[in-house]
Amino acid sequence: MEIYIGFDPGGDDRFGWAVCSPKGHILHVLATGRAVHAKEATTRALSEASSKGMVVGVGIDAPLFWTEGGGRDVDNLVRRAIRQLGAPSPGGTVQHINALRGACLVQGVLTANLLHKQFSGIAITESHPKALLYLLGIANRQRHAASVSLADLSSYVVCDANCVGQHERDAVLGAFTALAQRERRQGWINLFEREGKPVVPFDYPVAYWMPWDLVKKHEAT
Repeated sequence: MEIYIGFDPGGDDRFGWAVCSPKGHILHVLATGRAVHAKEATTRALSEASSKGMVVGVGIDAPLFWTEGGGRDVDNLVRRAIRQLGAPSPGGTVQHINALRGACLVQGVLTANLLHKQFSGIAITESHPKALLYLLGIANRQRHAASVSLADLSSYVVCDANCVGQHERDAVLGAFTALAQRERRQGWINLFEREGKPVVPFDYPVAYWMPWDLVKKHEAT
């Protein structure tokens, strides 16, 4: 069975993780939880995954590449798109990478490194769960991303686990992004390839898969 893992790096007890497997184009959530740091999150997630199947994709809600000028062009594209879709604070939803807290920046990189050591050929993509909710039309001007639960995502995921928290939800959406990357879902592209001169802190490929058709459709002119 194919396994996709998502991570939502944060501070103590705010590091969400999720282990999922696809049923067609819908993701079945097998287990979720929260951890204190990258080591605990990856250990717990991989422990759950080891008895269920083969890990083939990972989505991490944290930057996996930078630019020498600071801000990333692809983040500007996503901000403009979600502004059109009703995000009340696009700059808060898709924050400038130099404004992010250390827990997100450092723990995301550590998570990617830990997974690459375990599975050298694994596909790892950056994810952006809250922006994704706007792009998929689940969050909007009337319903902001913070109020969306996994129960509202039945067209994309089904959850048998105890998936109650926002950190777990964002981890599940990271796994969903990894699934879209793996199957090269129609309308999605690797935004990493749209960044002019990305700086990558790894010696292996990284990616940033998002539904480009929706970004392009809703981007302000």
